[in-house]
Amino acid sequence: MTPVAGRGAVHRVIAEVGDLALLNDSSLDLAARVAALYESLRSQPDLAPSSVVDRLFGELVELCGEHGGDLSLRAAGVLDDERITSRLTGLHEVCAEGEYLLERHWASRIAAAPRPREELAGFPYLENYRELTRLEINLLRCFGVEPSAAERICFLGAGPLPLSAVCLYDELAVPMDVVDRSPDAVTLGSACGEALLGPGALRFHRADAADFEPVAEADIVVLGALAGLDQEAKNVILGSLWQRLRPGAVLLVRSAAGLRRLLYPAIGVQELSGWEQLGVLHPLNDVINSVIVLRRP
Repeated sequence: MTPVAGRGAVHRVIAEVGDLALLNDSSLDLAARVAALYESLRSQPDLAPSSVVDRLFGELVELCGEHGGDLSLRAAGVLDDERITSRLTGLHEVCAEGEYLLERHWASRIAAAPRPREELAGFPYLENYRELTRLEINLLRCFGVEPSAAERICFLGAGPLPLSAVCLYDELAVPMDVVDRSPDAVTLGSACGEALLGPGALRFHRADAADFEPVAEADIVVLGALAGLDQEAKNVILGSLWQRLRPGAVLLVRSAAGLRRLLYPAIGVQELSGWEQLGVLHPLNDVINSVIVLRRP
């Protein structure tokens, strides 16, 4: 007769196999849903804000916002699915374009509004930006870096709605250099920043993130998640920053983990060779971006 303990072990194995099968089915289903959303977005006449585009992006963000235990295994299954690997670059491009057009739409509204702060309050992701900013500030303090004592902060890849820079200034009151390679983003961002903060708080520069020489004078640099959409471009920027930043300067790199890698490109450990790696934060709330804290040795 089979011992009871033996039957229990067999039952556990059967349960684990069953769980893995369910997890695999779940990954297949999620990969299919993400692929379908991507194809729907790609088929739109444009990705400017509209009821259809907003709904599709909202569904995609909701799917990718999951996290934790078994979900990390499911994320691995989704990211390895051929339907996703063949579309990942396209997904990043679609998400970047959609985010840019959403920001441009809201930057124009805020810059033209008689009460810009009230207009900003209607931006759907405002609290996410504020929470990410506070997480980054507290993370820096955990590693003995006081951001309010910085003489110069630089944000690379701000887009037309420089909300991260605005939120940082709201929290720290430290003047910032804000950099983007798009002339449209610089023009709109400058108008929006001045409307929200007044003149002089944010200094806008049109330049590629890898080519902005005054970054050498910054105490803290933030590299936006969309600055360098592919690994090669990201590596060029990181290599340039390693050359330009003075020893002791701190670099915050916005990345992504788990299913959130479907929305933003991730930074791997191999890309960070040479940097002093202080820490990594993968938020388990509605904040999408992970944050890597580096110091120039």
